[in-house]
Amino acid sequence: MIARPPVWVVALAERFWASASEVPPSFPRDLRESLAWLPHIQVHELPNLTLACAGSFLARLGVPFPIELADRPLRGCFAAHRGTIHILVNASDADAERRFTVAHELAHYLRDYDQPRRRAIARFGPSVLEVFDGERPATFDEQVSGILREVTVNCHSHLLSRDEKGRPESPTIGDTEEAADRLAFELLAPFAAVAAEPVSDRDFLVLLLISKFGLPPRSAAKYAEILLPDDFSRKIWPAFAKI
Repeated sequence: MIARPPVWVVALAERFWASASEVPPSFPRDLRESLAWLPHIQVHELPNLTLACAGSFLARLGVPFPIELADRPLRGCFAAHRGTIHILVNASDADAERRFTVAHELAHYLRDYDQPRRRAIARFGPSVLEVFDGERPATFDEQVSGILREVTVNCHSHLLSRDEKGRPESPTIGDTEEAADRLAFELLAPFAAVAAEPVSDRDFLVLLLISKFGLPPRSAAKYAEILLPDDFSRKIWPAFAKI
């Protein structure tokens, strides 16, 4: 038995699959194929992707990217402009990395972009999208009501700031990146499918996540730690071994 995902992870994954053409029948899953059915989400694979490269590419598409940060390599990023989503992926990465990058950036869209917009529309109506899209500031009533009802009403910002060691610059960015990874794991290797496998220990689970579900090694190791935390492995698996 492995640790269950948070409710919000399952809910957002189910919402995505409900909007896609169908849930892929086999693994590994390539979300690029599923996203091809959603015209408002476009995936662009660019070789040797960097911040500067991403900014230049998005500028050619007419997508604002006003980020003044030192150039650095990227596995991927996403930008949203008036409801259209652009996911950029480093085409120079291995295929498993590219699959995970797409899932990670899609997770940012689902959790950090689409979900706040849905909540705001439910509270204030479609006109509030003018605030999210930067066309007007939030009214006083929108600001006050949003705070009281825990609905974020503002223009989206970026999550690309990193320190000199490449780590997220703030705890908020770090938490957001961890959440995106968690949702990406569920999209590519859902709990129900992993739990159905005869997992014996964490090392076996890592190999399973790589070989069957197509996760890159570092992501597989991270997901295995989430599904089988240290205290769980120490207390549960030795007991199973005696049966």
